[in-house]
Amino acid sequence: MARALALCRPFAGRLALGAGLIVLGTAFTLPAPWLFKLLLDEALPRRDSRLLLVLLVAAVLLLVARALLTLVRNRLLQTVAMRLVCDLRIRVFAHLQTVSLRYFDRARTGETVAKICQDTGELYNLTNGLLINLVADTVTVLAVLVFLFWVEWRLALAACVVLPLFVLNYLHHRERMQAESRTHRQHWDKVVGFLNERIANPRVIKAFGREAGEVAEFASGINADYFNYSAVVMRNTKLSVVADTLAAVGGAVVLGYGGWLVMDEAMAPGTLVAFNAYLALVFPPLVRFVDLAAIFHRAFTGLENVFALLDLQPEVKDAPGARGLDPVRGEVRFERVGFDYRGGGSREVRAALTDVSLVARPGESIALVGPSGSGKSTLVALLARFYDPTHGRILIDGVDLRELSLASLRRLIAIVPQENVLFSGTIEDNLRYGRPAAPRDTIVAAAQAASAHDFILQLPDGYSTLVGERGAQLSGGQRQRIAIARALLVDPRILIFDEATSALDTVSERAIQDAMTRISAGRTVFSIAHRLSTVQNADRILVLDAGRIVESGTHADLLAHGGLYAHLHALQFRDAH
Repeated sequence: MARALALCRPFAGRLALGAGLIVLGTAFTLPAPWLFKLLLDEALPRRDSRLLLVLLVAAVLLLVARALLTLVRNRLLQTVAMRLVCDLRIRVFAHLQTVSLRYFDRARTGETVAKICQDTGELYNLTNGLLINLVADTVTVLAVLVFLFWVEWRLALAACVVLPLFVLNYLHHRERMQAESRTHRQHWDKVVGFLNERIANPRVIKAFGREAGEVAEFASGINADYFNYSAVVMRNTKLSVVADTLAAVGGAVVLGYGGWLVMDEAMAPGTLVAFNAYLALVFPPLVRFVDLAAIFHRAFTGLENVFALLDLQPEVKDAPGARGLDPVRGEVRFERVGFDYRGGGSREVRAALTDVSLVARPGESIALVGPSGSGKSTLVALLARFYDPTHGRILIDGVDLRELSLASLRRLIAIVPQENVLFSGTIEDNLRYGRPAAPRDTIVAAAQAASAHDFILQLPDGYSTLVGERGAQLSGGQRQRIAIARALLVDPRILIFDEATSALDTVSERAIQDAMTRISAGRTVFSIAHRLSTVQNADRILVLDAGRIVESGTHADLLAHGGLYAHLHALQFRDAH
């Protein structure tokens, strides 16, 4: 709650004004039962039409004033509440850009999306619905009780007999209410995560004929959520039923005792009617406090998730005094580098990299080959500083990566991954992604260098063609060439190709290989490849196995050596025939 209130601090003035309007609107509500008492005890018995008119006009004016205040108040508080939610969503999304890849390695996308879109929305319920009702109801209850004690303290005391029972009712259910709300939220986040994954991967589901199985699993999750949410609803229902019963008992006590006072002529009938009308302003808010408690616990659970996400500290971040590198030659040096994924919660037994040392000279082309799981992708991920080494260090031009600012490092390095993700938008939008202000002629030049320009011009809208979600409107080879052009456009000094042609046909592979050769000229290049035919012309080939570099040399040297590379080459040559 303290952190939620801290978010509200910039809007404290407007929230205070909104609270003041709530109090004022409540004040306009309170005279209504007393006007009714005057109508019954004064105007009607004396047939005083003038007093009757005054009372009616006063009632109408109070209603109009209260309506106008409610309009202004709701507009003010709803605007503030929505601004708070929008600011919090922006803050969470901005924070996600700083957290390390370890978080995304283990977090489900749908759960993260639910935190941004759904859990942050609880701040609206907290600052708008909860604030309005809590302030209004609290002021109403206190003001009415004080007034009732002034009018008839004995009757007010009788009404207060049941008030402690409302508190006991809430305290009895509070802890279980919070636990059930948290359980419901956790299960719902899992359902959203499952849904996000399945909607994003329909081809896999259909390819394996898993439609019925996925429906059954989703139904299982929804049914589990149904039971969890039913527990929350039932808890709230129990609270409300008991509260309603207590309100009815309190009303009956007041009516019985007040009726006895009227029959004893110790109280006017209009006063009893007004007293019961005032009680109608006391007991319903007490019942609503139960609903407010449910809103509070639901908001508390949602914001708890949001703040837990905001509390994540990035493992990879700029060191104090981090700097850029200028000029850049492009020498890359690994000095006894080791890396272990277990720090991120992985169950992997062995280290991903162990005691890796290498030097890539400026402009040199280095190919990384080896069995799956040998550490190739981990090596280039460390070079891009997606993670920091567990041991050793990595240097560019003699400077430790941890001494460079992340922004300057990312300008030095561009990556063409195996699975190229294009964002919804046009081809030009995707090409500009790493360099939004790039001139059009520079974009065209990059596309030409990546062998993408010709096929782009053949599309219906050229560079303005929409690519669809994840580039679904383009072929694999087209997406790959767009990704190469996107990387080239930032003019990197170091290029990383992570199996950039592994999923392509021979024709597309040849076109992309030619494009990669053109754009690699004069740059330090690291290429990961399973197809050894694509790396034969590399200046040097590093062979990794079990997280270590076990061989190093040219294609011819490694074949002559007769080691792991020669074995892999023989297997591929045999499979090709």
